[in-house]
Amino acid sequence: MTTTLLAAGTARDAFGRGRLVMEDDESGWSLITTTARDGARLRHAFRDYLEYYGDPASDFDAAEAVYGELVGNCARHAPGELRIEFRWSDQTLVVVDPSDRLRSWPFSSDDPRSEATYHAYALISAYTGRIHITREPDGRTRATVELPVIRRED
Repeated sequence: MTTTLLAAGTARDAFGRGRLVMEDDESGWSLITTTARDGARLRHAFRDYLEYYGDPASDFDAAEAVYGELVGNCARHAPGELRIEFRWSDQTLVVVDPSDRLRSWPFSSDDPRSEATYHAYALISAYTGRIHITREPDGRTRATVELPVIRRED
């Protein structure tokens, strides 16, 4: 099943309008937005997707919290375009933002927002055990976390 909400974020110029595209099926969920705030707004849609395909033994609360903290952090510090992907094959949530802001996470103590971002980092680390942050060749930052969910066997 593919759900297109509006025209794509990265393809905004091609479509000439629009803010986001959300796609989902039994293998994964993805969202491309023109603003990170739109990604944060769809936190509950992500949880609904996980509950639909996930095993009830999964920790959906933790998965939603990780999504909310990571995407919310991007909305605060890297407010531009955002790409979010989740794959059942390895239970991995990937968030790609256009800046390098996440690479120095948690931020230095002289950052006035460092306490809030350190809190987000600590929560994500507690729920997932590890967050992996890399820089893509085009300069974007990729944050990857394994969520505490398992796919329901049908």
